[in-house]
Amino acid sequence: MLGLRILIDQNSRCWCPILNDSNIDDRDDEIDLSEVPFEPSAFSTWVKYIALLAIMLALTTVGTAIFLIPFPTTTGYFNLGDAFVMLSGLLLGPLGGFVAGGGGSATADILLAYAHFAPITFVVKGCEGMMVGLITRWSWNQDEIHMWDAVAVIVGAFVMLVGYFSAEVFLYGFEAALAELVFVNSIQVLAGASVTLLVGPTVRNFLRARLAMTRL
Repeated sequence: MLGLRILIDQNSRCWCPILNDSNIDDRDDEIDLSEVPFEPSAFSTWVKYIALLAIMLALTTVGTAIFLIPFPTTTGYFNLGDAFVMLSGLLLGPLGGFVAGGGGSATADILLAYAHFAPITFVVKGCEGMMVGLITRWSWNQDEIHMWDAVAVIVGAFVMLVGYFSAEVFLYGFEAALAELVFVNSIQVLAGASVTLLVGPTVRNFLRARLAMTRL
C-alpha cells in the first residue's frame, strides 16, 4: 500500500513527510500523520498552511480592533487580540505564531491610527505567538490542556508584558508605562491566556483529526 511516512531529522528537528510504497512500520524514528505538529512540514503544500495562517492573521486583526478601550497616558488600548496571538502559536507553531500574531496585531494598530506603534507591536506580539508555538510543540498530541500549554501562555504573557513595558518606558516614561502594565496589559494578557487554554485544546484536536483524515 502507498503510505505517507513522517521521518524526523535528528539534527535539525524538522518533520519531513515522504511517500513510501510499503506499509508504515513501528520504527522509533517514525510517527503517525495524526501526531505531526501544526507547522508547514505537516501539510502537503505550503498553500494550505498559508491559508490557515491567513485566517488566523485576519482573526487576530479583528479580535484586536473590534473591542478596545483606549488608555490615555501611553495612547495604548485594551483589546482582546492576545487570545488570537496565543492561539496562532498553539495552532500554527512558532512561524505561524510570529507571522499571524505579529502581523495581525500590527495591522490592527495601523487600521486604528496607531501606526507609530505598529513596528513595536509586530515584534512584541510576534515574539509572544512564537514562544507559545515553540513551547506547545511538546503538547501538540494532547487531547486536553497540558502542562506545556500552561507554560507556553505564561511565557508568552511574560514576553508581551516585558516587551511593551520596555518600549513604553523609553517612549512615555516609567510611571506611564507602569500604569499601563498594571491596569491594561496584565489584564489583557490574562484574558488572552485564559481563552487560549479554554479553547485551544479543542481546536487543536479538531485540526489534528482533519490532518489525519484529509492528509492536508
